[in-house]
Amino acid sequence: MKGIIFCIAVVLSFHSIAQTSKEEYEAWKKQQKKEYSDFHKKKVDDYNAWRQKANAEYAQWLKGEWIKIKGHEAEPVPEEPKPPQPKVAPIAPPTDPPAVVPHEEVVPAVPEKEPIPIVPIPEIEKEPESLKLSYYNTGITIHFNAKDRVTLKDIEGNTLSDAWNMLSDGRCDALLKDCLNAKQELSLSDWGFITLVKLTAIKIYGREDNSAKLLEEWLLMQSGYKVRIARTEKGLLYILLPFDEQVFNLSYLDIDAEIFYVMDCTTEESFMVIDKGFDGEQTPTLSLQLPQLATSQCSSRTIVSKKYPSMKATIAENRNLINYLNDYPKVAGDWHIYANASLSQEMKNQLYPVLKTKLSGKSQKEKLNMLLDWIQTGFEYEYDEEQFGGERSLFSDETLYYPYCDCEDRSILLSVLVKDLVGLDVVLLHFPGHLATAVRFTENVDGDYLEIEGKKYIICDPTYIGAPVGVAMPECLDAKVRVFKLN
Repeated sequence: MKGIIFCIAVVLSFHSIAQTSKEEYEAWKKQQKKEYSDFHKKKVDDYNAWRQKANAEYAQWLKGEWIKIKGHEAEPVPEEPKPPQPKVAPIAPPTDPPAVVPHEEVVPAVPEKEPIPIVPIPEIEKEPESLKLSYYNTGITIHFNAKDRVTLKDIEGNTLSDAWNMLSDGRCDALLKDCLNAKQELSLSDWGFITLVKLTAIKIYGREDNSAKLLEEWLLMQSGYKVRIARTEKGLLYILLPFDEQVFNLSYLDIDAEIFYVMDCTTEESFMVIDKGFDGEQTPTLSLQLPQLATSQCSSRTIVSKKYPSMKATIAENRNLINYLNDYPKVAGDWHIYANASLSQEMKNQLYPVLKTKLSGKSQKEKLNMLLDWIQTGFEYEYDEEQFGGERSLFSDETLYYPYCDCEDRSILLSVLVKDLVGLDVVLLHFPGHLATAVRFTENVDGDYLEIEGKKYIICDPTYIGAPVGVAMPECLDAKVRVFKLN
């Protein structure tokens, strides 16, 4: 009996302790929640105060002296020396000892960068009326009251200043919130966000006019981007954006030794500019993060290796993504942008299970030989001039879509597949008029190679038809090459 009483006492004691611990935990959790809420509120209050001050200062600057700057006419994408048509490697294996390919420059990998908005996404007590956008056939909802539109009667400094103050009075906060949310939900890169903001402004004003341009600048500036606005003697406003990369087919201005591209303008003009912005503003980059767009499937195509017929994949690209990539700014020589973009998840889901199955159990050299032949013999070669009318590099999703590709496109695709499916470090090799790859194997592999920063990279050329790992085109053996490292 005493034992039973003792056990009951112990249970009650544990229950009491447990109850006390639970109450203490709930009290602690409540306190932590309050502290976080207070901390968050202070951050938001501090930001709102800073933002109010920054917008007021910028509105005042718009009243100030605009400087006149002569524009530079858009530069066309430079033409690369026309490479020779793909060569077929000799059937007999090479008997010469492996060659060391000289290189003259190693271009370091460009770190991935994505500006973080200087604004926390605004918290809106009551959202205004909603509007529907179609962003590359992907539905987006934005909130904005038509009665809150700020319409410019002219583009004089005082008018722009007053309009900026009106845009900053809270009427556009829900709109800003929706744009920032869409950027996250669709995984938009900087350029994707810039085009979304432009589409949003046109949706609100019904056309692309000066009022829409000012709203574009306001949204981009609130989101942390370095952006300027320019006006012309013809009474037009233009958005000015700097980029980390050189952009072709757009006019540009040199503002205090920094290049700003004139959006939607290709001709040379004189512009009036206010060179002022927000503290902490960040230059947008053209590094691509592939967006998550609604799917509209293209016709399928089958790609098969001649030497390894089991390396056969039937795929279909997303037309919305292809249209998005087709509109992407044209850059030349920045091949890291294309290689680091990788492939869309939709395409990986179709392609990678097939290739992984065929590569399973093979050595690193065998895997590379299979991937090389799949690209060498599964794709048709054509010059950019013939397919597109001018020089153009393709993202890997585009290479899998368009009927033809050249040495750049093949090398970029191979670099993506090697990194993802074999897990090896790969670099791009820019010879005069030719692009190839080299792979750093962790198994013992011989062949023509480069010594890069004390590490051995074996040549793998997806345009030298039939050439296995370690065999470079003869004319490339003595040519000095630029090496592009990838992330």
